[in-house]
Amino acid sequence: MICLDFQKDVDKGENDELRILLSEKEFLENEIHMLEKKNDALKNSVLDFVEEILEDLHSSSSVLLNAALLLEIQSGNWEHSKLLKDIDYLKATLLSTFNDPNQ
Repeated sequence: MICLDFQKDVDKGENDELRILLSEKEFLENEIHMLEKKNDALKNSVLDFVEEILEDLHSSSSVLLNAALLLEIQSGNWEHSKLLKDIDYLKATLLSTFNDPNQ
């Protein structure tokens, strides 16, 4: 019975303070809901941004790795070429020693 009287008082406007508090509560709950939505959107945006940065880092590291490998290959090619020249020189020196009539 007390509950019904209380509800009637609320309905009749005799308890304006409670109505104001309930209205504020509803407003704050809506604000919380909107902030949660904004927070989720921000989280998703940050996650997308981080993912993009990681992809860029991966691409950059791939480019750096490719450049390092290319440098290593070029260095190996240079060494190979130098060794071939040294072998040709030694071969020519050896052949000239065998073919030299003065020795």
